Amino acid sequence: MRITQIQEGALPLPENLELDYNLLERLLEGFRIREENFGKRVYFYSPGFKYYQVEDFHVATTPKFVDVSITGRNCELMCDHCASKILWHMIPATTPEELKKVGEELKAKGVDGILISGGSNKDGVVELYPFFEAIEYLKKELKLLTTCHVGLVDRELAKGLKDAGVDAVLIDIIGDDRTIAEVYKLPHKSTKDYEESLRLLKEYGHRIVPHVIIGLHYGKILGEQKAIDIISQFDPDGLVLVVVMPYYGKARFQLLPPPKAEECAEVILYARKKLPKTPVVIGCARPAGLERTKLDLYALYAGVNGITFPAEGILTHAKQIGLESVVSPNCCSTVIFPIN
Repeated sequence: MRITQIQEGALPLPENLELDYNLLERLLEGFRIREENFGKRVYFYSPGFKYYQVEDFHVATTPKFVDVSITGRNCELMCDHCASKILWHMIPATTPEELKKVGEELKAKGVDGILISGGSNKDGVVELYPFFEAIEYLKKELKLLTTCHVGLVDRELAKGLKDAGVDAVLIDIIGDDRTIAEVYKLPHKSTKDYEESLRLLKEYGHRIVPHVIIGLHYGKILGEQKAIDIISQFDPDGLVLVVVMPYYGKARFQLLPPPKAEECAEVILYARKKLPKTPVVIGCARPAGLERTKLDLYALYAGVNGITFPAEGILTHAKQIGLESVVSPNCCSTVIFPIN
């Protein structure tokens, strides 16, 4: 594969897509790392919390994997970057009994997997403690693939989720204390607390899929590489990279541009090189438009294992450059589970 194929139009792209070809050449190192460790297979995900279709990509099945919030739309912490809006698309289940009922209804509709999350308390914790028995019911009785996206983790939470039998734990990792204090409103916490959360999850034998939010510090790149460094110490089962979405956040965030696709690509390449044998995927959260198309294209060349809700033309481009595309109706964190 040669970047000149793109420059010469042999691999067509939108006419108004301005690419950094020097960057693309450097990203090929990530492409080779993926090929060496994972072959040519790349996943394209469309989880069931929203309908998504572009010209060359859509999933025709009914939703197979959905998100549930144990706090509904409520979040005590109300971080600047989200202000609880990320919870709004989730199915509310605010008591253990309601969670069981929701699980039964989803199972009856043909749903195979569920992600359980919710808003955080003032210490950055998603209070899943009363739900352990209900989560165990979803996993062991209903046979749902069950994951939990948590905040900070203590020993009780790590053990309780393990006893409940969850398939994987997802957790955002932040690599800068200023971001933790200013964006997440947790001045009494530090990167050490996120590191300790990973340590506890690994101690109890969890599959872990950490997330890194690129541009979390008001659109600036600050601490992303350190977050990846921290994650790399704990042999993660997968890594999800997303990009901050300003229109989700509070007023201060909404006025700021997200990081450029080129800046995001540098973070993606860093992750690919730091975690060569770990599946690295692009999650659902990232800006739309041409920047999304550029980001997804750069991500392909940087060696990601999957992309959620790919921009129009990306799946076609993946095939053009010799990749084996697999379309999945699941959450991108399921990249850690083998699919035939």
